[in-house]
Amino acid sequence: MQSLHCTQSTLQFSYQDTPVNYAVEQCDAAGQQAAQLLYVHGITRNRHDFHVLLPQLAKRFAVCAPDLVGHGDSAWMGERLMYRSELFLAQLRHLISVRAGQGRVGYVGSSYGGLLGIVLAAEPASQVGCLVINDAGPGIDPDLYQRIAKLISYYPNFQSKAAAEQWARSALRQGGALPESVADHVVRHAIRPLGDDRYALRYDPALPRLYTDAGAKPTDIWHLWEQVSCPVLLVRGARSEVLTPEMVRRMKATHPRLDVVEVMDAGHCPHLMTEEQTDIVEAWLASHASHLQSNPSFTVETSAS
Repeated sequence: MQSLHCTQSTLQFSYQDTPVNYAVEQCDAAGQQAAQLLYVHGITRNRHDFHVLLPQLAKRFAVCAPDLVGHGDSAWMGERLMYRSELFLAQLRHLISVRAGQGRVGYVGSSYGGLLGIVLAAEPASQVGCLVINDAGPGIDPDLYQRIAKLISYYPNFQSKAAAEQWARSALRQGGALPESVADHVVRHAIRPLGDDRYALRYDPALPRLYTDAGAKPTDIWHLWEQVSCPVLLVRGARSEVLTPEMVRRMKATHPRLDVVEVMDAGHCPHLMTEEQTDIVEAWLASHASHLQSNPSFTVETSAS
């Protein structure tokens, strides 16, 4: 096996006649003939949530994790473009085209990233060959949706780095226990300095409008879920309020190729950063690698960031 080779690059796509840049982390140690895997984070997160999973699966796959637009090192659009699922889907379709050509990819999506995965997998000519959904489902309780919208609409400024880190660390605890070194990495990339010893979270302050603008409504994509035909692994935090047991039963009833695993010490959503959690994902993806295709025209980059 080749030594692990991870790079960061910036890609650009066009949305509503506007050029949009976005950051991608990739590990291509398995070589350019390896099948492609994409990891997509949640709505207030960034690609560093896959700090552990990205290199672990690079032993077998060509893997990448983008920052969705408005997150991390990708372009922050502010008022220039409305943050909508269509924007993120256009970004992901572009990334799949760059990485996989016309081939099929594996897709791992946490929370909102999982919802985007359902939409992509439901498309008539979908390139998603197998799908891992981390604690998300095609619907949500309306009252819970309002609670989440209220939480996301609060965009705090912190008066010290320590206060910002404490906030980010508390959010991680929902996903289960974490080694301190891993938590430190994720927290470091979850906050940003504003100057004058003030800090904020590392996503666009305009992003919460996705949930708070007039017309925003609870997720209901059951009709799309019923169109998904690829194998699916559903990871659920045993204490999750978002992905309820009732929803899991309904998902299983309408998708015969659904595997389900529960992470006992997690709520919403499992962090996928400990050996116990990552091994589940790795083993399942390895057993479904035949559903993916390598991209003969894909070229591994040679310059590390």
